[in-house]
Amino acid sequence: MMKMKTITVAFIASALAASSAAADGSKLDKKAILKQHDLTQANKALVLKAYQELFGDHDLTALDRYWTANYIQHNPTMTDGRDSVRQLLEKMGITHWPKQKVEFKRVIAEGDLVMTEVVQPKTDATPETAIVDMFRVENGKIAEHWDVIQAVPADAVNKRSMY
Repeated sequence: MMKMKTITVAFIASALAASSAAADGSKLDKKAILKQHDLTQANKALVLKAYQELFGDHDLTALDRYWTANYIQHNPTMTDGRDSVRQLLEKMGITHWPKQKVEFKRVIAEGDLVMTEVVQPKTDATPETAIVDMFRVENGKIAEHWDVIQAVPADAVNKRSMY
């Protein structure tokens, strides 16, 4: 993790040093670029922590810490608001599931948007599932969410992993 952060910071620093003007001839605002980078990293860390606490540790109080009360939900099977998430997870019995370390396959972040790809392990009742979530962060809390959920087929036509 530290190596990735070092590489990211080094890349930004070299990009800033290599060019003192934007393509349109205007001056680059180095402080704005670094501020945007810092915001992106903070939002990424927030989403990863929130995701682990809610979906790995099964701590429903994470909703109060990391989600806005009027959180906007784009999943068509759910309504808006963090209480909708809480009610669904309670109905599913998540607090009785064994804790697990969330396996993040990919994390992409830019500004206020953070996208994750995770694996939901196979259970007796469900197949292994690939889940891609996109979160919008506002004022240090998750304010909006989109997702795509796909079961991993047992008889895939090609042998490449979905991850």
